[in-house]
Amino acid sequence: MSDNNEKVTLENKFENLEKIINQMEANDVTLDASFELYKSGVQELKEANELLDNIEKAMLVINNAGELEEF
Repeated sequence: MSDNNEKVTLENKFENLEKIINQMEANDVTLDASFELYKSGVQELKEANELLDNIEKAMLVINNAGELEEF
């Protein structure tokens, strides 16, 4: 996966999900391998959702009074 020094981004998660989907769509994938890929995909999706939640929580806007408030 990624190096500990590399920041994991939402884009990384989507790229990983796309790779997993492509592997699952291969004609030569075994049933066991497809289950493992599925589990990996669910984990990637869960982590992507957590990243998205954190991004949404961190988003701030400046209101008319010039103060920061949650989006």
